Amino acid sequence: MKIPLAAARAPALLRAVTWGVPVLLVVVAFLPDEDNTPLLQGAIIVLALVIFAWFQLAPRRLAYTLTSDAVVIQRMLNQTRLPYAGLSARRTAGVLGLRTFGTGLPGYLTGHFTLAHDGQGVSRVRAAASTGQGGVLLCSGDADYFLTPANPDAFLTELTRRGAQVAA
Repeated sequence: MKIPLAAARAPALLRAVTWGVPVLLVVVAFLPDEDNTPLLQGAIIVLALVIFAWFQLAPRRLAYTLTSDAVVIQRMLNQTRLPYAGLSARRTAGVLGLRTFGTGLPGYLTGHFTLAHDGQGVSRVRAAASTGQGGVLLCSGDADYFLTPANPDAFLTELTRRGAQVAA
């Protein structure tokens, strides 16, 4: 069962800076300079296109799927399986903070983040989120995962139905 993600929210300045990177690379490729050979121009343009493609594809690759035995979190380059056995879940008022390792694009927040204002003591999470707040925490083993389903209550209800422990 595919779970829809929460709508991505990012400040306009962050989106402008993010999209400005590939645009700036293309502009730099065409700056007049005797060291700027056609080969170098081509390499810079290819790099800009790769970055542009990454920015376009990454948010579309983020997905949550509930299988018969686990929550599967799909990211751009890999996936994580969290078996329902031993899985606990709850809503959180926490907000993603500092990214310590991973990717932070508008609509695609993955990797290790700090978590502020959780209220239950969780301060570090592994995020796979479309936005930095309004999430659900999944605890599996010694790791906490921050996810942002579009309908957190329905997601938690379905996890309960499948055998995960869900806190009120």
